[in-house]
Amino acid sequence: MVFKIMSGIGKFKRNLKKLFGRTGGQSSLEFALVVPFIVLIILTVSHIGLMVYQKNVLEQAAREGARVVATTNSNTEACRAVRQVCSGLEQDRLGIDIDPGNKNSRKVGDMITITLSYKCSGIVRIMQVLMGKDMFLKVRSNMRMECY
Repeated sequence: MVFKIMSGIGKFKRNLKKLFGRTGGQSSLEFALVVPFIVLIILTVSHIGLMVYQKNVLEQAAREGARVVATTNSNTEACRAVRQVCSGLEQDRLGIDIDPGNKNSRKVGDMITITLSYKCSGIVRIMQVLMGKDMFLKVRSNMRMECY
């Protein structure tokens, strides 16, 4: 009984091979189906690396801007220093906020906060479309005023 079933399976396989031909293209088809996912994973990982780099640049720029405000009490010099550090980033996506904004209201010993925001692009655009709002990298740096 078992032998009849086994021989029937063998006949079935031979008939399938005759019907559909050789199976040599199966691996090529599987490769063609998997390649887009592999490319998507590689692009996603590289874009995450780009975002980490951008966040590091923004953190350095925020520290430099806070240092300039703390030592010179000049918002324009701070913005110039931030933009110089962020020269590798797209300037039209960069937002700079200095708190307190009025240099006359700052005194020695007060805390200065610089907040930078940078609008994300690339693969993150897919998430922006799904969520319906823009995504930003935001960093903040604080320093104590040293001069008027």
